[in-house]
Amino acid sequence: MSGRPGPPSLLASLFRRIGVLFAAFLLLVGAATFLVARYSVNEMYDDQLVVGANVLHFLMSDELTQAQHSLVFRRAMRRGEAPLLSTEDRRAFRSYAEWRMFRVWSGSTLVMSSGAGPRRQTPPTESGFSDVRQDGVDWRVYVLRAPQHDLVVEIGERAQIRRALVGRILLVLAAPMLLLTPIAALLIWMALRGGLEVLRRLLAEIGRRSPRDLSAIGAAPWPRDLHPLIRAINGLFARIEGSLQHERRFLDDAAHQLRTPLAGVKLQAQMAAQETDPVERQALIANLLSSVDRASALTADLLVLARLDAGDVATDAAVGDLQVEVAAVLADLAPLAKRREVTFSLEDEARGALEGGDPVLLRLVIANLVENAIHHAPAGSEVMVRLWREDGRRRMTVTDGGPGISDAEREQVLQRFRRGRNAKAVGSGLGLSIVVAALDLLGGGLTLGRRYDGRPGLQASVELP
Repeated sequence: MSGRPGPPSLLASLFRRIGVLFAAFLLLVGAATFLVARYSVNEMYDDQLVVGANVLHFLMSDELTQAQHSLVFRRAMRRGEAPLLSTEDRRAFRSYAEWRMFRVWSGSTLVMSSGAGPRRQTPPTESGFSDVRQDGVDWRVYVLRAPQHDLVVEIGERAQIRRALVGRILLVLAAPMLLLTPIAALLIWMALRGGLEVLRRLLAEIGRRSPRDLSAIGAAPWPRDLHPLIRAINGLFARIEGSLQHERRFLDDAAHQLRTPLAGVKLQAQMAAQETDPVERQALIANLLSSVDRASALTADLLVLARLDAGDVATDAAVGDLQVEVAAVLADLAPLAKRREVTFSLEDEARGALEGGDPVLLRLVIANLVENAIHHAPAGSEVMVRLWREDGRRRMTVTDGGPGISDAEREQVLQRFRRGRNAKAVGSGLGLSIVVAALDLLGGGLTLGRRYDGRPGLQASVELP
């Protein structure tokens, strides 16, 4: 036994697909949560920086007003000797946090600093927010300019605190989702299993049927999603039923047709065994051989027809050429035509190759039509084969000088074991049936009619794609 695992069950396949979609949904939710959380945290912390810069500026407002009216105080402030903040305010801001910083510039002079933050030799020239990276540390800095006091206030914080807060938010949100994922997977599995229960009931309904029960399955008890499947199954049942009926008719017809020649063979064998006259015995043996030949031909035709019906024709990979196959068939049947004193004529008006179709099927069509024409053509007559192309299709006619087939019988003789009333040659009535079956596989058609010149005879017209 092979060690390879079998295909997965439908339940497992559906669960895996839904699991992938669920995982993708969780990733999308996580990504959206991350973006929203980062935006909210950045917005909140940026607002805090703006508030901090304005509060710092407000706390220095008295000292800055005094500096405007006192040149001595202004010079002392720029030398760093005049404090802009009270001792309590300075202590509070210095202990603001080690991950936050602030600076105050008066003109181009740094008059106050928390000591932390990215190094800068000159005051910033632009107001607003900026991102600064120094010594592997990212800072978010807000700059407030006060032109009336020639003052620049810088306040910032490490970006890492924002990332840490976003990470904590994601962790708080992700923990319940991760805990609920196994429960959600179990619920999905149970829901899928319950949903597929109706399919298992349908399979059990079909499995309980006997091999002969090919009646249609009623669609009413089943969900609408299963109706296409039920229609397909009913269509398959109908085709199987039709095929079985066709096979039964074929077997009945075959048994009936074989019964007569076999009975004749048995009777002639008994007569030959009882005959004492050598001449008469030789004649009986000749008739016996002829009967055996007819039974063998009938059996061969039945086997060919059965294989055509089943689509089981041993063909090669080559593409057939109608001109080549016609020439080969005429060469093969030349001895038979000579014995029956019938001549051939071939009119090839195609002006080029007539390729297409399976060569075995093409030869079956041509051989049966030409052989049928030879058997029905009177001695001294001619069997004419004409090839041409019209409207993009290959066409062939086989015309003989025999008794022909009446208009009322032309459809009947295409059926199995049916022969026209004017048929004089010995046959089983399967030749035209074989032609029709082969043409069905080739995608072509057969039409029987009178000769184009109005003379007695039959003209068989073949059309091929």
